[in-house]
Amino acid sequence: MNTVLFDLDGTLHNSEKWYIQACCTCIEAIRERELTDEEKDYLVGKPITKILSEWFLGQEKEVLRSFFTHYEMINYQIREYIGVYEMLTELKAREITMGIVSSKYRRYIVQELHNTGLLPFFDVIVGLDDCKEPKPNPEPLLKAINELYIEPKDCIYIGDQPTDVLAANAAGIECFGALWGEGQKEKLLSVSPAGLLQKPEDILVIDRLQDNLDRVSCPRSK
Repeated sequence: MNTVLFDLDGTLHNSEKWYIQACCTCIEAIRERELTDEEKDYLVGKPITKILSEWFLGQEKEVLRSFFTHYEMINYQIREYIGVYEMLTELKAREITMGIVSSKYRRYIVQELHNTGLLPFFDVIVGLDDCKEPKPNPEPLLKAINELYIEPKDCIYIGDQPTDVLAANAAGIECFGALWGEGQKEKLLSVSPAGLLQKPEDILVIDRLQDNLDRVSCPRSK
């Protein structure tokens, strides 16, 4: 392994709650009612374009403008998870190439990585507007490895949502589920990740986990 690709929200950045807050404020204003708990849960891990196409067909531009307005008022509060900076620093010291593959618009990825001080770690960034199809389609991950001139076998992907695992599996990239943020064990297990990681520093021993997955991960489903 010489390359690690990361999801951003819920994996490196504790940002999902701000995304959900902006979505809820925007959608509730348009629908003139509060979202149910079930509707709020459905928003987690979904790109805004998917929500728009499913809930606001024909109103996408209007709703998207409202979402951007609300999100830009709060996204400056986003911070990285505890242990992420140290983990990335160690990977950089080991000369590991790193990249971001996210379902967030590129301008927000760059802005928020700049705010948290993590931007210099990454050699490639693929955002929602860089591809025709978002995760779980493999297109964003394939674009990242093509830009890095590497093969799927030469990298791993770290993400917190089933869509991350599905996209990586479809791309032929080994994916490990992150449980320190928004990741939920049972949901991730249902899509057969290569393993589950309890904390960011567990990424540093993934090479050893290939032979001993018992401590921080789970065996791939048959």
